[in-house]
Formats: sequence, C-alpha cells, structure tokens
Amino acid sequence: MEKEKFATELKFFFKKRGIKQNDLAKQLGVTHPVVSNVVNGRDRLGTQSAVRWGELTGIDPLWLMTQGEQGSNPNEQSPPTTPMQHPDIINIPILSPDAAGGFRPNDQADIEQYTIGMMPFNRQIAHNGDVVIPVYGDSMTPKYPAGSYILIRPIEAWREYIELGRSYVLELADWRRLIKIVRKGHDATHYTLDSYNVDYESNEIAKDFINNMWLVVASVHREEL
Repeated sequence: MEKEKFATELKFFFKKRGIKQNDLAKQLGVTHPVVSNVVNGRDRLGTQSAVRWGELTGIDPLWLMTQGEQGSNPNEQSPPTTPMQHPDIINIPILSPDAAGGFRPNDQADIEQYTIGMMPFNRQIAHNGDVVIPVYGDSMTPKYPAGSYILIRPIEAWREYIELGRSYVLELADWRRLIKIVRKGHDATHYTLDSYNVDYESNEIAKDFINNMWLVVASVHREEL
C-alpha cells in the first residue's frame, strides 16, 4: 500500500473511532510529532511499538508495521484482530539474560521468571520454542550491535552437526553466553569463534566447553523497536 493511502486509511479510522493523536501520544509516552509521523506514513513502527499501538487502538499490529501491505485493514474488519489471534503472527518471549558481544560473565539464568515481554514475528521467521534476548558488547557490530535484540532457536543436536559460518549463541561451561560466528577449528574437537567487529581477534574454543547452542535466526535493532 502506498504511504498516502496508508495515511488516509489510518486517519479515517482515527476519525471514526474518535482517536486523538495527542491523546494517543500521551498514552504511548511519546511526543505528538512521533505519532504524527507514523500516522502520515513518514515513519514505520517496529514490532514492539506496533503491538503497543494495537493494544491502544485495536488496529492489527502487522498492518501497522507494514504500512498496510500485510494484515487486516482496520476499516474493513470488525472486531479488530489482536496479535495473538492473527494467523500470520507468533508472539515470542523476550528473556532478560543477554548474549554478550564479548567475553564477560552473565549474571542471570534462562528461566521463566526472567521473561520480560513478548515480541511478535511472522510465522515464516519464528517458531514455537524460539526466544528473544538482548545483545550487549560491541564485538558483533554492525550486524548485532549492543542494544539490539536477537531471535534465537535451540539446536538440539549441535554436537552432531551445525552449519558452520553462521551466527550462534553459545552457553559455556562457566555459564557465559556469547554470540559469535562459528567456524571450523584447528581439529575436530574445537571451533573458531569470529566477530563482525574487525577490532576483535578470532578465538578457539573446545567443543567440550560448550553446554548449549542456539542459532541466531533474526535481529531487531534499537531503532526498529
């Protein structure tokens, strides 16, 4: 959908429902120009913001995120679709434990009580069992910069086989979690860990020092939220 048509549809819905941009901005905790830029098609909403808008307005978050290209037009649907009901959207838990972009201790455990929210993804990208975690450190900049979030998927049989050259989160025997590009080591018992940041050198790690691995499926940068 063209930006102008998206803006027209959104403004019409706001008028029909009596939604005031100033009131919505206050509810969202943002300024009026932030809301105005979205309503006029100048700025796109990220996943978390689209969910919040959907909660407050009843508009399909997928329709908001894609500026009308996907999801249900709010002027053609009654009642509005919620994120949990939309057949193309799956909500993935966000966990507070991080994947360090460098070698540093993690001070929290991946257990249910550390779920801090939900993030919607298209079902073509995310699966049941996936989780979202934040990234800290700058070793994986610019692809996975500090402050971004990554969608990760557990690799059950990682000791038997993984696809080398891809990004993974590794949980080590000392409970650190690292996000690195995993490559072939000097022998069958080691991996080489690389970074996207050229200022970081490669490191080798013994496979026996790894407890678990998750594949990095997708990332969401801070400006997309």
